[in-house]
Amino acid sequence: MRLAYLVAASIFALAACGGETDPTAKAATETSELAAGGDSDEITVHMMLPDRLDCLRTAGAVLIVGHRGGPTRDYPENAIETFQRSFNAGTHAMEVDVRETKDGHLILMHDEDLERTTTGTGLVADHTLADIQTLFLETYSKVTEYHPPTLQATLEWAVRAGAILKIDKKRETPYEPIIAAIRAAKAENSVIVISYTDDQAQELHTIASDLVIGATIRSVEDFEGLLARGVHADRLVAWTETTTPNPALWKALAAKGVESDFGTLGPRASSLDTRYWEDDDGSEYNDLIAGGLTLVGTDITDKVARQLLSFRMKAAECGL
Repeated sequence: MRLAYLVAASIFALAACGGETDPTAKAATETSELAAGGDSDEITVHMMLPDRLDCLRTAGAVLIVGHRGGPTRDYPENAIETFQRSFNAGTHAMEVDVRETKDGHLILMHDEDLERTTTGTGLVADHTLADIQTLFLETYSKVTEYHPPTLQATLEWAVRAGAILKIDKKRETPYEPIIAAIRAAKAENSVIVISYTDDQAQELHTIASDLVIGATIRSVEDFEGLLARGVHADRLVAWTETTTPNPALWKALAAKGVESDFGTLGPRASSLDTRYWEDDDGSEYNDLIAGGLTLVGTDITDKVARQLLSFRMKAAECGL
């Protein structure tokens, strides 16, 4: 990726408007130092997403990604209201899960069934959109007033807010309608579309070569294999998993113009999020960024956003 556009960004924040065990129990609810009561909910960015990601990497900045949008005790996963709350508190990218309803509509829902996160029962694929939109989303502690959103509405929110969505399509959902929704919302510069295999990455790049895609890369050889399949480095973010930080790989990929993405998220008992905060000192997150990481996915969005405030302030220069 090569920086080729100028940024004209107005930075704002509105006043402050769960996995295996309850991940929301460890999410703070206070707004960050950057959430300072502006009135606008739009950012105008004159920079393509690949260039903004380049800018992050070269500036040593960070983009925090809220796993399932950064749910809390009061805000459910995969809800636009949750995304806005997380955005206000300093998390400007959201990982979201997409499934298809019985009548072919795309909604946000992590599980195959409705029981864990909504007031409904049964499989998502057995219900129409109208059925699902009558349901209320639940956290681990309460039923909320929020409803499962469509992917279309979520994309439109991201464009208005200036947020980035990492789109995680579930197995039975094809890429084509997701890409159609992205086009309809004019959200091409607001999304990173996740792939899980080299075949998926190649398919994605073939049908939508202008979109940024996330692909699992464990080595420079993995990266070179994707290039051999025709995937362009300037439309690629390297997902480097969730277990062991790999600064050597991050720096090697950065030298090739590719941003690295790593998750400290996971089951509460074993995740790096849990380990890093055991001593109430989150300096390990700073070490990740110093090691060459550009995107970090977390279940503890607010605390990580506060910990990485200085790196987030650099990201503002990149329109993120």
